[in-house]
Amino acid sequence: MGWLIEEQTGEDVENLHVVAGPVEEGDRTPLLAVSKSLLQSLLLELRSTGLQVVAVLPDILLLPRDDSEWQLALWPEDQLTLRTGELGGAVLEASLLELMLDAALQERIASGEPLRISATADESFRERIQSWLSARGIQAEISTAQDVSAILSPGTDWPRHPANLMQGEFALTRGFTLPRTWRIAAIFVALAFSVQLLSEWTQYGYYRYQAKKIQAEAVALYKNLFPADRRIVNLERQLKAQLNGGNSGSNMLSTLTRVAESLQGSGLNTQRVDFSGSTLTLDVSARALGELDRFREKLDGQGFRTEIVSANAQGGLIRGRLRVEG
Repeated sequence: MGWLIEEQTGEDVENLHVVAGPVEEGDRTPLLAVSKSLLQSLLLELRSTGLQVVAVLPDILLLPRDDSEWQLALWPEDQLTLRTGELGGAVLEASLLELMLDAALQERIASGEPLRISATADESFRERIQSWLSARGIQAEISTAQDVSAILSPGTDWPRHPANLMQGEFALTRGFTLPRTWRIAAIFVALAFSVQLLSEWTQYGYYRYQAKKIQAEAVALYKNLFPADRRIVNLERQLKAQLNGGNSGSNMLSTLTRVAESLQGSGLNTQRVDFSGSTLTLDVSARALGELDRFREKLDGQGFRTEIVSANAQGGLIRGRLRVEG
């Protein structure tokens, strides 16, 4: 459509915003065009004042629509506004009244309908219209009004008007809108939520990485402790089975528990624990050799066979190794 009216508007088609009106009799379709830059600057100026623009239309459409009557108005006082149909009309300087009427008459002749003119202007303006009619031998009915506000189209749904230029790329997104302060608050909440979500995902990724790392270390430790068990299906279940004795009939978990209970209050610090078969080897540190003897006697009193394998002085402490059986 832009190519069809490019020459008439004198504007490159890329710079035009074109709207098609409803199809008229004889498959004729009126086209309305406006400079994109002009429309954008108008919308920007209005919206910068806090206004919500719902419709932009040619001012001729403010005059009443009457297919059998022309609507003329000096509005504003130095311009002439003429509406000749639903989407037809023009705005020119008031001095060009006769030229405008001649052009409109050429289109009117084809319809063969009688001419009626409704004019809103002063007495001298109506005399000019009457002189133009007389010069062309036209019998026309002229009705007049003094106040242009009395004839403006009332109750029109401008946003749904077919000539509303806010279509296509300029279409208004209709629906619920928040006030400016609420929009700012909503943006702040959305940003805070996004930051929190990013933080949660970062922590989730970190802990998941740590979990996988610990899982791999646990599997490696299990394989080192129980090399005969090559296939790992459920690490926790298999480890419990091994600690509870496995096939040897011993009770490793019970032994570890009793030894740990004996360590409480002994003053010893455990450095290393090894379990091989039914023998438990402990590497501990003590402040004196007597603490090792008392710990050995405590274990023997629980039915264990305990032996101090070695005891050496290192850094002011006694480093000892004990072998526990039974």
